[in-house]
Amino acid sequence: MSTTELLEAARALGQSLAPEAGRVEREGVERATLDRLAAAGLYGLTGPAWAGGGDVPASVYRKVAEWLSGADGNTWLVWFQHHPVVKMLAASPNTDLAGRYLPGLCAGTLQAGVAFSHLRNPSPSVTATAEGDRWRFSGTQPWCTGWGLIDLVLVGAATDEEVLFALVPAEDGPAVRCAGELSLAAMAGTRTVALALDGLVVEPADLVLRAPRRDWAVADHARSANVQPSVFGIALAALSSLRQTGAVVAEPLGEALHDVRARAYRLADEEPTGPGAGVDERLETAAEAILLGVEVTSALVTSLGGKAMVLSHPAQRWAREAMFHLVFAQTGALRSATLAAVAGARG
Repeated sequence: MSTTELLEAARALGQSLAPEAGRVEREGVERATLDRLAAAGLYGLTGPAWAGGGDVPASVYRKVAEWLSGADGNTWLVWFQHHPVVKMLAASPNTDLAGRYLPGLCAGTLQAGVAFSHLRNPSPSVTATAEGDRWRFSGTQPWCTGWGLIDLVLVGAATDEEVLFALVPAEDGPAVRCAGELSLAAMAGTRTVALALDGLVVEPADLVLRAPRRDWAVADHARSANVQPSVFGIALAALSSLRQTGAVVAEPLGEALHDVRARAYRLADEEPTGPGAGVDERLETAAEAILLGVEVTSALVTSLGGKAMVLSHPAQRWAREAMFHLVFAQTGALRSATLAAVAGARG
């Protein structure tokens, strides 16, 4: 499939998902919908060509992510969790594991999620203990999206000095189980759960990555400083509606949104000149984009009045999804940058 065909399929899917987005949030994402995305080639976007992936430029992935998030945030979030697994597995030194799973992951016949956000905390909630050449993962990961929809989950654990990532079946059992679905104010249809690991034994064959904890943290800090395209997808969808109900405010907000979007993507595409290079500017830009998304969606709600509060209207959902990005993939550094931007705006 050519890039043009892939983008046309993604746009058409977004258009078909949008009318049902409110129902999906209430009733939950369905695997059949995710399979439609897979059939359109959207699960292998970032995967290597040898495994059937598209290996597309970042600009193509961003367009798809923007369209999906603006159309149906719940479906987007479950789909989004798949791509870090593909990227990490494609770069893994465990080539046997990559060969076993990457073709299915790129085709979308296997779908994956992640459970490692706790590794960003000073005291990770899932720890790894060596047992010969095997590892035992124990603890609770507070956030795993897509449980019951995904086939595999990338779980992370930490020792005092290292982080370890393993790819395991996403199914309830004695060693891995759902510890309760989260009642979320936004993205409530994503089947997001806390995941309990009760002495999960990880064989060397299932290890995706083992790295010094400090090195991984530095790299993760740099990655997390970039704006998620979904921030712009939600804001652009709301802006399109705002042009019909509040054209006077839509014009300056649109100019600001397109400006920060261009800067964010330019910064993300720049080659770093050293560890941490450009991170502060990217964090400031991310904070600006996130807060602007809240502003755009709030303006839309205001322009519509009371009817924006009806659950069938997308305005209130976009506003809640913009709020969700205040905490989504958030590190301590991004939280500080966002609060600093709020304080600066009031100063």
